[in-house]
Amino acid sequence: MRQGFVFDPVQKYLNVLIIYSIVVFINLFFCSAVNASLQNTPSCTANIKSIQVAQGNQLNPQLRPTAGWLNIQQFPDQWSSRWPDFHGNAWYKIDFNYHCTTSVQAPISFALESITQSGKIYINDSLLWSDLSVHEPASRSQYVPRQWSIAPSSLNEGRNVIWVQVYGSLTQKSGLGQISLGTNQSVLPIYKSWLLEKRTLIEFNAMISFVVGIFYFLAWLTNRKERSFLWFAITNFFWIFYSICFLLTGPLPFSTTVLDRIQNIIFCFYTVSGCLALWSFVDRSFPRLEKALWAFFTVALVCLSFIPLTQLNTVIQIFFGVAVLIFLAKCISFPFLAYQSKQPESYLMAAVYLLFIPIAFHDAHFVISMEGRPLSPYTGPFTTLSLGAILGLRLARNARQIDRFNKTLSENVSRAKTELTESLEKQHQLAIENVRLQERIHLSHDLHDGLGGSIVRSMLLLEQNDKVEKPQIMSMLKLFRNDLRQVIDSGSSIGVKAPDTPIEWAAPIRHRFVQLFEELEIQSNWSFAPTWINSPNAAQCLTLTRVAEETLTNILKHSQANKVTVSLSELDDLLILQIEDNGIGFDPSEVDQGLHVGLHSMRTRIARIDGEFHIDSKPGHTRVKIILPMLDDQAENKL
Repeated sequence: MRQGFVFDPVQKYLNVLIIYSIVVFINLFFCSAVNASLQNTPSCTANIKSIQVAQGNQLNPQLRPTAGWLNIQQFPDQWSSRWPDFHGNAWYKIDFNYHCTTSVQAPISFALESITQSGKIYINDSLLWSDLSVHEPASRSQYVPRQWSIAPSSLNEGRNVIWVQVYGSLTQKSGLGQISLGTNQSVLPIYKSWLLEKRTLIEFNAMISFVVGIFYFLAWLTNRKERSFLWFAITNFFWIFYSICFLLTGPLPFSTTVLDRIQNIIFCFYTVSGCLALWSFVDRSFPRLEKALWAFFTVALVCLSFIPLTQLNTVIQIFFGVAVLIFLAKCISFPFLAYQSKQPESYLMAAVYLLFIPIAFHDAHFVISMEGRPLSPYTGPFTTLSLGAILGLRLARNARQIDRFNKTLSENVSRAKTELTESLEKQHQLAIENVRLQERIHLSHDLHDGLGGSIVRSMLLLEQNDKVEKPQIMSMLKLFRNDLRQVIDSGSSIGVKAPDTPIEWAAPIRHRFVQLFEELEIQSNWSFAPTWINSPNAAQCLTLTRVAEETLTNILKHSQANKVTVSLSELDDLLILQIEDNGIGFDPSEVDQGLHVGLHSMRTRIARIDGEFHIDSKPGHTRVKIILPMLDDQAENKL
């Protein structure tokens, strides 16, 4: 679908170009055919003797002037150089001789390129034609070529006069366009060329601009980042509006000066949008120039909208001239921007705008001197089609870039998937190794705190008794076996149940240490509540058991104390275990430095279930305080 969208419009443009060529060819062929068909008509001639012009009576325009006639040597004629600031009505008098070589008279043809802006035509004293309205709102005949066939009955053998009354315009260069008088076969080709230039080509170019503008707008809708497409669409649409102002012949609901104001405002905006479109096309931005262009358009909009009629013509010429200079500056500077962009379609765009430069100078010379023929009506359709084709090239290049990007993206995604799979496998292996290592650490802590404590107690018992009986040895071994089973069972939380009361939790620990304390003459005090306020989970109970065993074992090994206090209490959803002794004390900073394995193991266990571990020690008093939040089974999963 994307390839069709890119290349089908290009094919359509080629089709339009072919149709345009066929239309021009048919037009020329038709003129030749008409000329050939009229070669056998009776031979009658009309020769212009003189052409004169004079200002009409402004109070009574229907009166023909009797004096003030001036000879005219060539057409088109503009009376602005002859009568500055005159925009009333004037009369043209065309004297010609009509003569037939046979008794059968033939009609003659009279063709007029344009009348600025409306008027009437008389053959001798008979009205031949009149605009629909010669007063404001008046007709606009400056862009409408016309041809009339004058019947022999309206002609005199010998001298005849064609009277052309012209109603001038305040904002136009008033006068009369080129004229042609003679036989049909000689006048018709000239009239066809005027019609092609002033109507057909402008209409055709407007249609092409509409197609190109719609194409650019649709292309922008598919890719909003291409701002140049939107600006080219706007530029084409405003060129259509500008062309419509030429094609309107009226009479309009408003005066022709209002339309001239609108037309020049449109041209100024067309110039500004054209610059923005070209700069966006090569991905360039000139903030200061853009602000200057918008300031120019704003000033033009205000001045052309509100300037008084007496100064309107001068203001229109000033802003039109500035807009033309901006257009030429754009055409001259764009090749340098295209060269910097290094884009093939930008080179083609630069070539198209380079063609505008000589055409603009040629047409400017034509407007000033009225010599020759304008080129822009003939080149406009080709340049508009070229802009459309360049858009097709840009879309085609974008499509290829998207395809390459999608291919690269697919390769990168595939490579990333492979790398991610390998990375996940490595992470999985590391996670497994980490779990194994953690299990080993947990096991070592359990062995140290559980079985290690039993061994220490047995060693102390052997040291205190010189003679140990077999039952005592068997009791020690059973204790080792039970501690080992407890270590193995504590590795899994399945089936583990918290004691029903604090007393049940403390009973095994108290049973193990009370005998040693009594033999070592250590007074012990055990304080527990009869029931739980908030029952702890199995993980919390097991952790407290290991911490209590390790703490009491350390007291036996190192403290030299003779008094020990063990308490377990609840306060505000907190479970608090405190173990105090009156031994020699130690330096708690060694715990933070990890120099004491047992204390470090206790701190790790408590932190794993989100508890707090505090040690306060000095000579004569040491207190280990553990604070656990009374949560559900969350801590059990962290053990």
